[in-house]
Amino acid sequence: MKTLVQISDCHLFADKHKVGYQQIKPYFSLAAVLEEVVCHDPDMILVTGDISADGSEQSYLDFLALITRFELLDKLQVIAGNHDNSLWFDRVLGEFDLATQSAKELENWSVHGVDTRHKGTLGQLSNSQLNKLKLGLQDCQSAFQLVACHHHPFACGGWMDKHEWLNRQEFTDIITQYTSVKAVVYGHIHSQQVFQKSGHMFASCPSTCWQWSTQPEFATDPSKPGYNKILLDSTGDFEITTHRLK
Repeated sequence: MKTLVQISDCHLFADKHKVGYQQIKPYFSLAAVLEEVVCHDPDMILVTGDISADGSEQSYLDFLALITRFELLDKLQVIAGNHDNSLWFDRVLGEFDLATQSAKELENWSVHGVDTRHKGTLGQLSNSQLNKLKLGLQDCQSAFQLVACHHHPFACGGWMDKHEWLNRQEFTDIITQYTSVKAVVYGHIHSQQVFQKSGHMFASCPSTCWQWSTQPEFATDPSKPGYNKILLDSTGDFEITTHRLK
């Protein structure tokens, strides 16, 4: 059994003490989440985008420092979100970017990452990323596969659907061709949702800071910051559970 922990949408600022929505300071809420995460002794920590809120070098350096403080650096894999359109993402975290590398192995599983950044808050997979995904899934030697992305591949039913993934149907069409792909995990919507399609699970992750409501107009949700714990069994069984700060 392997343990993968997914965190998402950290939205760090250059100023550690800067307050965002719901009076949350993203740096300190991320630190509290990581303090819990290490208790699970994860084999991989997977970050599904929007690490920074302002694209600053300092925000990425602070993220890396926190990961290092909690001794998670050798387990780190990241993909970028729409807020990570900054050279500093590549310069500070490029070596950990799963969307630019081949899949990572966890026992009998392969973990793939794709980059859905497009224009502004909108998502789209480029032709190169689509081809990378197709070849990665096709050539995979592991029995089971998990795919990570930032944008939501299904409508969430709320105001975040204005910030959609434009060619998500192409993505889901690829995924559903492979019975070995057991789950797709993503961020962006700052809430926890689960969809089932053709035997595949699609699951979102809460943010490590503020949560979004799924109502039609912009609103936050009072739920606490959180993360997902994913247990991967060598037989192909898996379990995704959402944990939140007290």
